[in-house]
Amino acid sequence: MRSSFAKSIYFGAAVLGLAGLSAVTTTTASAKSSAAKVTSSKALTTDATTRNVNFTGTNALYSKPGTVKGAKVVATTTTAKRLAASKNGQNNVRAYRVATTNRGSVYYKVVTFDRAYRGWIYGGKATDKFAGGINSFATTTDAKIPSTLSTSSYYTLAKTDATVNDGTTTTYKAPAWSQYKVGRTMKDASAYKTNLLQVSKAATTRDGATWVYVTDVTNGKLTGWVKASALKSSTDVPASEGVTINYTDKATGKVVKSAVIPFKADNAALANPTMNVWTDKNAANKLVHANMPAGYSVSANAWGSEAAAKAATKGSSLVFYVTENAKKAVTINNSLEIGDDGATKTLVFSGKALTQWNAAKAAFAKDSTVTDLQGKAIDSSVLKTALKNAGFDTITADDGTVYTLNTSVLPSNVAFGQNINLTYSK
Repeated sequence: MRSSFAKSIYFGAAVLGLAGLSAVTTTTASAKSSAAKVTSSKALTTDATTRNVNFTGTNALYSKPGTVKGAKVVATTTTAKRLAASKNGQNNVRAYRVATTNRGSVYYKVVTFDRAYRGWIYGGKATDKFAGGINSFATTTDAKIPSTLSTSSYYTLAKTDATVNDGTTTTYKAPAWSQYKVGRTMKDASAYKTNLLQVSKAATTRDGATWVYVTDVTNGKLTGWVKASALKSSTDVPASEGVTINYTDKATGKVVKSAVIPFKADNAALANPTMNVWTDKNAANKLVHANMPAGYSVSANAWGSEAAAKAATKGSSLVFYVTENAKKAVTINNSLEIGDDGATKTLVFSGKALTQWNAAKAAFAKDSTVTDLQGKAIDSSVLKTALKNAGFDTITADDGTVYTLNTSVLPSNVAFGQNINLTYSK
């Protein structure tokens, strides 16, 4: 039976001849050509912003162009739809390579900005535009500068913290998560926390946050993008945008302080506008006096040049003479007592307590640390140390009652030459 069956196969093949062989060969070729082949693959070289895309949710993401043999799903269409609807900038997508198959299909290699998903996705039939599973996407949109900010004002960072990366403690080369692998201008901005910044434009990111572009007019270190909420107003003005007042000791010729006041032209329509800071009616003149160095008074004939003060130009400097005040000591007036109800009343010492009080006042008066130019502020820690060293810490009455000095209620901004009260509790 085996011999008969073998013969039937042999003769059957002979009868089929070349026609049969041709049919078998065609079937094999069709099986091999079922998977597409990549005929072109190259990196995208256009400007990075033109390669920001978003998923459409119609196609899955694959490890290889989807119809190529061995392609595996990296992200399903369900995942693609979720990422497309996301309000998180980390889910922005960058296309960076394009491939074409022998079937004329175009695939793009893409990656999410957080690099959680990377792979190939169908992109239509042409390489001149994104289609299929992705479309062009603007990661930011132009916005109006918030009403709380002004392009003519100056700002500083409200806080600096190298451990925080939330858009508020330093500036960024682009709003966070709006460009792939583009981050902060610097990690730690604490060295530049007083740098003056000016706002010029604003943008809204995918998460709805408003970012502003600032120019660092101090030294350029912080020029970049930052969240609008990160800025605080500054009364400081860069020298190039104001008039510098050099407060000069008339006796020594030494500049004891410099301050910049904003330049506001008396007539902005002029080709070379000027500002009068001479007259007391001018707001600028009030700023000159408001910025006086502590411990000094205005000299007679204070302006170094009357003509220059009446026609100050932007970026100019003026001499303003001051005179050093006499040296005065902080003095002690009355003692007060905090009652059980929290109210204060005058505390009158007598006997042994009065002796201690008077001795403390005498010792305090001899302490050189509490004497300096009248009007100049004394450091609170220096004052507290002087009070303790003089013996004001505790006063003991004849009946044994101990009165303890409460330094937490000392007047704020105590100046040399000021007479202060001391408050005690028992």
